[in-house]
Amino acid sequence: MSEFVTYEKFATTAELKAFAELLRAENIPFELEDDVEIFDVSFANANHHRDYRIKLYPEDFARVDELRNRLAEVDPDEIAPDYYLFQFTDEELIDLISKQDEWSPFDFQLAQKILKKRGKEISAQQLTVLKEQRMDELAQPEKDDRYWVIIGYILAFLFSFFGIIMGIYMLSSKKTLPNGQRVHSFNQSTRNSGMIILLISCVVFALVMILRLFRVFFIFNL
Repeated sequence: MSEFVTYEKFATTAELKAFAELLRAENIPFELEDDVEIFDVSFANANHHRDYRIKLYPEDFARVDELRNRLAEVDPDEIAPDYYLFQFTDEELIDLISKQDEWSPFDFQLAQKILKKRGKEISAQQLTVLKEQRMDELAQPEKDDRYWVIIGYILAFLFSFFGIIMGIYMLSSKKTLPNGQRVHSFNQSTRNSGMIILLISCVVFALVMILRLFRVFFIFNL
């Protein structure tokens, strides 16, 4: 069975509540998470640090995207003429549409309507192609991993406990794509280095602990 993964983050409870009610009305299962309580205990009472998340099953991402876009239907003629999207060039609007995950459903819909009024309508097929290209782009692992590897090896030999954490992170770190798919954050070569870093860290950590135990043993037997 699929696990819940983060769909969107909200800065206020009002935004969170409105979206949660929409999901309930559509009978879409979800899970709420308060990022502060879990990851930032020292700032548990600082509202400006609070980060609320709604998690969905990956298979529901597309359904929720479609629902939000449908609810965000707009008429360009009803929007104030000084709204910033009207100043975008055709290329900038197409770039906005191709990066739907970075924009609100309102702006995504309005960008399409503006292009249509300019005689450059984006077809459903073109939208699908743009979305697939965007998923391929986001699915790519981190481009420059050598710093992670260097830091990992330093930690493995000098601070083995943290080297273990780093190795596990490099091996298991994943990111969630806008379509709900989970992919590795690092490429295979970096994950291989993470495995080596993890093994070295474990060996060094074990040796350090053994040496400390021997030291304690000899001190008590002097």
